[in-house]
Amino acid sequence: MRNLIPSVPKPRLPTRQSLLLLSGVGISGIGDFIYLIAINILVLQMTSSPAAVAGLWMIAPLASICTKFWAGSVVDRHDQRRLMMFMDILRAIFVATLPLLPNIWIMYACIFIISMGSALFAPASQVHMTRIIPAESRKRYNSSQAFVTSGAFVLGPAIAGVVLLYGSPSIAIYLDAVSFLMSAFLISRLPRLHSQRDPQELRIKLSLRIIASDWITVIQFSRRATFIMTIYVLFQIIFIIGVSLDAQEVVMIRQVIGLSSAEYAALISLTGIGYLGGSLVNSLIIKWSSVRYLIGCGVMMVSTGYLLFALSHSFFMAAASFVLLGFSSAFSSTGFMTFYQNHISVDYMGRISSVFGLMISVMHVVTILVVGLAAEQFTLRTVYISVSALLVLLSIWLLFLTLRPSRRVHFSDQAQPSLTL
Repeated sequence: MRNLIPSVPKPRLPTRQSLLLLSGVGISGIGDFIYLIAINILVLQMTSSPAAVAGLWMIAPLASICTKFWAGSVVDRHDQRRLMMFMDILRAIFVATLPLLPNIWIMYACIFIISMGSALFAPASQVHMTRIIPAESRKRYNSSQAFVTSGAFVLGPAIAGVVLLYGSPSIAIYLDAVSFLMSAFLISRLPRLHSQRDPQELRIKLSLRIIASDWITVIQFSRRATFIMTIYVLFQIIFIIGVSLDAQEVVMIRQVIGLSSAEYAALISLTGIGYLGGSLVNSLIIKWSSVRYLIGCGVMMVSTGYLLFALSHSFFMAAASFVLLGFSSAFSSTGFMTFYQNHISVDYMGRISSVFGLMISVMHVVTILVVGLAAEQFTLRTVYISVSALLVLLSIWLLFLTLRPSRRVHFSDQAQPSLTL
């Protein structure tokens, strides 16, 4: 019986480097969740204004819009490891100054700079990680990263709750600053990797002409790799629409379903538990999982979770939808990240991530506003059901594209050099 089951070789990871990367991801994730809770409470204490708190949610996408149209050109032409370290130290300094600021507008400006640092850090870390992890090991590494992120999702809010119970939001924010410094130290232990591109090109100074040329390069790649970018854009659109629903989540839970604040907190915790469970299952079965099924089926389950929540009338139905959302997110994110890394050259990944990231940030702001305005004109449940149904239709389209037999080669665990720039 044992001989009937084909053996699947287990990809080997560069252990020390992968542990450093995963440790950095975990520490940063915990710090981010502590910061997310603490900064909202700090702003509310300073202003007693829900509108001021809502303004926090607009800063990150606006900073991203202002940064990403040129960020990729910087990332691809500089040492990503040093850039990541600098952004971590910069963010640590500005985060540590937040509790000392005298008014909300100066705080907004400081948070804007922090968000710009994050918009630069994200593509740099993506490129550096892709360089370090061999193509055959990326799927396994991405599943491990999803597990670490889910742990941060559960542990971060728990630490924030303890700190806020016995301390203050300022202490929690200082902990986030320390997490950035720890992340910078771990990144400093990673090897410095050199680009394979022409050294003369790497010394070109950034200018509007260079940025425009980089945009043209990305557009040309998109035209040549239509299927790859269709999967990329469709996945991101589904994610953005889901985020726009998340912005109305608390209103849906409190005012439409009629749950208490304690039940809302329990639902958030269940999402984290679901994500942790999904990440654990994902990491156990990853060597047998196909990238195409991780993307297609994972996204289909995510959209089903949103639709189930839109139809919820009780805590238990809402809880089931939140667990499903958390559980399936681990699979879809692992599959998508592996697919993206295997099809985009690392020497151009920063620019492609930033150009499309800019478009995604604009769509992010627009969809949040559209869903919010629609909720004012119609009932929120009607909006939730309609948008969730749209998510399901888009997910069916994505599932169809990923499962087409003729496209099987695009979802190999190996890099696809013929499809890079």
